Amino acid sequence: MNTRSLPALALRLALAATLAASGYIHAQLYIDGYRSVHVIGPMFLLQASTAFAVAALLLLAAPLILRTAAAAIALCTLIGFAASRTTGLFGFSENGLQPAPQALLSLIAETLTLLILAIWQASEARRHRRARPTGGQGRHEGDPAPPPSVSQTRPEPLPQSAGHARPVIGSADAESARRLPALALRLALAATLAASGYIHAQLYIDGYRLVHVIGPMFLLQASTAFAVAALLLLAAPLILRIAAAAIALCTLIGFAASRTTGLFGFSENGLQPAPQALLSLIAETLTLLILVAWKPLLTAAVKSRAAAAEHVAGLTPLAGHRRLHNVLWLLLPVAVVAGLLWYGRVHTPDYETSLFGNRGPDAQLLKAQLGSALLGLALIQLVLALWIYGRLPALQTAPHRVRTTHRLIGLTAFLLSLPIARHCITAYGVQFTDTRVALHSLTGCFLYGAFVAKVIVVRHRRWPRWALPLAGGTLVTAIALIWYAAPLWYLNGLQAPGL
Repeated sequence: MNTRSLPALALRLALAATLAASGYIHAQLYIDGYRSVHVIGPMFLLQASTAFAVAALLLLAAPLILRTAAAAIALCTLIGFAASRTTGLFGFSENGLQPAPQALLSLIAETLTLLILAIWQASEARRHRRARPTGGQGRHEGDPAPPPSVSQTRPEPLPQSAGHARPVIGSADAESARRLPALALRLALAATLAASGYIHAQLYIDGYRLVHVIGPMFLLQASTAFAVAALLLLAAPLILRIAAAAIALCTLIGFAASRTTGLFGFSENGLQPAPQALLSLIAETLTLLILVAWKPLLTAAVKSRAAAAEHVAGLTPLAGHRRLHNVLWLLLPVAVVAGLLWYGRVHTPDYETSLFGNRGPDAQLLKAQLGSALLGLALIQLVLALWIYGRLPALQTAPHRVRTTHRLIGLTAFLLSLPIARHCITAYGVQFTDTRVALHSLTGCFLYGAFVAKVIVVRHRRWPRWALPLAGGTLVTAIALIWYAAPLWYLNGLQAPGL
């Protein structure tokens, strides 16, 4: 048994215990009445939530980032304790060690947390000093020379011909290749978690705080999401990625339960409240997608660096040096979607904007008709794509003219969508007034990001075989959702099932 693991395990469990104790104290105070105190109540529940979250993660591992988070929780709690008994904190003040005995127990828990962290740091520093090599210092003349190292006694490798030599990417190069994609993934993951936390915090403030059990669960979700998102800004060890996945999955499970069997006697309908329910679904789904893509993208980055090294050495043709670039190309569709969302939100709607000279109800009718034509073209595109990929058993192999027709119809559909999109974003912008409007606005912005993604996949020709069908299918799905939320709704007497 590794004896070094025993002190580390004991310190880790002790640290988790003191954090959990501190969280329990603040959760109890919140329930007992502090929840009614302006600002202070949410701060108590935030402290309890983050303390419980970090304590749970410490049961699995204790990387530096979690120990730093534990220190931050303890220090912030002690600072709040001191401020509330001196200058006051957001208009709130306490006297001495009141309320008893929670105030004294909280002081003990925070002090023990910091003490354990100090002991941990000192033990690690001592172990590093012991493990530091002496480098032959202190050997005097006449002392026997140290035995040769393995590297000194190992025979020199035989020279290889240029046709057989193959450079191997080192760990440092691999880490360098992963750095930029890892940073992008880490920031994206932190952003989706923070967005989910913000949505649930906003719902908590807007009224869900009054719902039994569900209110504290919303604030717990927001607190843990914010805590993990903040830690992800510093690093993204496996334990934090697992925590992010757990938050997203639990949120989705709660969403589904509240709309089916009910959750603690609470139930919701469809995508209500709008647009927060839809935005929350998008945030949690993106969180899981980022986590699923994490390892493949980093592996592709390392392979790209290795292929580039081979090319520079002139040993093999460059086959994979664009893999990382292809991954970074995906930032362009994201930028398109973000740009349209930003413009749609800051732009002042002009409801008198014309569409080919038509305004008001006439423009809406024409737009519904053009949107239906766009859906028809998209469905033709889908059938032709299935024919090209041999998914229509009744038809033979698609001739070349089918591919040409497929491209021409795609170009026609794109050009047809432009005046519709211009009228939508100019006349109405991006609005979240209800579920239908939010779905239409978000899908409209996403449509052009999906179109850019498909063009990138087609032009680069270095993506997996499934990438092009996925991009095309996503494009058709987006057009269908847009038609469902607007043209169908308008042509069906301002009604659409479920919206």
